[in-house]
Amino acid sequence: MAPDALERLARTRATDDDLALLLHALHSRRLVLLKSLLTRLERDPRAVPAAARERFEAHWSLMERAEARYAPAVRDTLDYPSVGNWLARALAAPQGAPLAAELEHFGSVAAAAALRSGAAFTAELAAPGGTLALPGIGLLEAGAPVVRLTARARTARLTWPGAEHRPGPVLLRGARRVTGAGAGWHGLRRLPGGGAVLDDLDPYRAPAAGVGRAALPPSGRTAGAGRPWTRRWRAALGLLRATDPQRAAETTALLRCLVPVARPADGGGAEVSATVRAAPGAILATLPHTAADLAEVLVHETQHTKLAVLHDLVPLHDAGPAAVHRVAWRPDPRPLAGVFQGTYAHLALAEFWDRAANGTAVPGAVREEARARRDSYRRQVAEAVPILLESSELTPAGREFATGMERLLLSLGRTGRMASGVAGASSCDDVQ
Repeated sequence: MAPDALERLARTRATDDDLALLLHALHSRRLVLLKSLLTRLERDPRAVPAAARERFEAHWSLMERAEARYAPAVRDTLDYPSVGNWLARALAAPQGAPLAAELEHFGSVAAAAALRSGAAFTAELAAPGGTLALPGIGLLEAGAPVVRLTARARTARLTWPGAEHRPGPVLLRGARRVTGAGAGWHGLRRLPGGGAVLDDLDPYRAPAAGVGRAALPPSGRTAGAGRPWTRRWRAALGLLRATDPQRAAETTALLRCLVPVARPADGGGAEVSATVRAAPGAILATLPHTAADLAEVLVHETQHTKLAVLHDLVPLHDAGPAAVHRVAWRPDPRPLAGVFQGTYAHLALAEFWDRAANGTAVPGAVREEARARRDSYRRQVAEAVPILLESSELTPAGREFATGMERLLLSLGRTGRMASGVAGASSCDDVQ
């Protein structure tokens, strides 16, 4: 990585070339993990039963045909966040039945890529629990364990045993997306103003252990549940674009999906948001109360995605998991990796609200709130940056990166002492 690119990213900024580099790195990691899964099966013939291996090989062949026809479609599918979560689970699954069960989902991944590529094909796909999820496209409730997908030039049809005498859902294959209609079909809803979707369907959209410290599950789809998200998203993106067009463009370039997270059963609890290291490009969050709150979540979690991908490309530290550092935004001690991630995300928020406070694109009342938020985050970062600079666990690139963060902090003015009651615990988690 060029030194000027590392400097820009340290200042929480990214050019189009920087974003392209991060997206390329994300894809490279995804290919390495997929090859690791293939290598595991090749090296141990007893890892899964023969029938499961044969289905995997057939689906691998389908993926190869899709790539030969239109490689960007395969890349787009493999880089979808839920595919990263699936790969992480498959690689961690014990051999035998658990691994075989995870491998079945690869058929859905390959079929989604082939659908986007325009290739003609027929595939038999597993539908665990009677549902078939196509990553980044949608979900079919078939009530049958196997679904047949028959794709022709412009359309594809879904059929299954027991439904031969009634028409199955039809998928329309467009130039940029696949849509569908018919009984049992649920398509992902596109968020306005960009290419991201609201993913409340994919079974791999969130970690199996839940989201955040409270281990909250993802929300399922219910009637009307998408409308509050769409309204808040439109307002938050409008605030980002009015305040900082470059940061808004960065968010829409990196964000692939927004995953709604369920609130606790009693309706209480703070707002929660998180990024999963295996699935960068996805933001998992409870519905924020205001557009400004969602704008914060978008800025915060976009930095987590950037730093998670960057650390794979250029290691910034070699820290272990021991929790030894106190930070202003969390009540519990954090490992150095958590300090690094939190400092970076809160620094971006301080810079974002500084622009809002000093700009004219937002009303006066918003600028007043922006000043309070800027000062709060600036103080949090001022306490955390010395922890990084004094650490012996940073790599040379990590030290250069931390120094760049310090320079941005200093450009935002004096921080003063941390006031009582200011900059309390954050609802945003470190990268899981």
